[in-house]
Amino acid sequence: MDIADFTFYVIDQNLQRRNALARLLSKYARAVPLDNVSEVGSVSAGKPCFLVYDEERQLQACLSEKNVQEALAAVLAYSEKPELERVFEILDQGAGGYFDYDGGEADPTQSIMRLLRRNAKFEGMRRRRQAAVQRLQALSQREQEVLRAVSEGQSNKAIARHLSVSPRTIEVHRRNMIAKLDVPCSISAVRLALEAEL
Repeated sequence: MDIADFTFYVIDQNLQRRNALARLLSKYARAVPLDNVSEVGSVSAGKPCFLVYDEERQLQACLSEKNVQEALAAVLAYSEKPELERVFEILDQGAGGYFDYDGGEADPTQSIMRLLRRNAKFEGMRRRRQAAVQRLQALSQREQEVLRAVSEGQSNKAIARHLSVSPRTIEVHRRNMIAKLDVPCSISAVRLALEAEL
């Protein structure tokens, strides 16, 4: 993994800090300074990485931005003096890492690359999850309920009782679910549901 392969989108409303970080990174790779996430537009870089100053609105907007999600881009947060509790909160929200940077001359490149290497380990898992979520969208609401119950280990009779339908109806839902997901059996459908965190 080489830093030159990345395009860094530096999102920070503080002009001086944003430009200082972009200048440091431009020694090694392409760096695009942005005032806010709405300036992103489409993400065409091969390996995009979003470096977002830890402001609640900007970070949330970046993590929920469709272009960022579709590109499976790494989103790293930064601030001057991150508090441990805040770092865990940001990671729980979906950021790939957190580093400290105050806008000075200290070069955070090694920290960023360490976070990106760690993040790359989880990239395959994120891709599988995204593919599973897309496949599960083919299911009706009722089929998703049945799949969720099957994933919990419930029998057809128990699912039927819970949903107030006959066990035969559950069998039909399961058969349709397997056909729509193009999987050989219920176990494969359950595996897909687990990957999608249904």
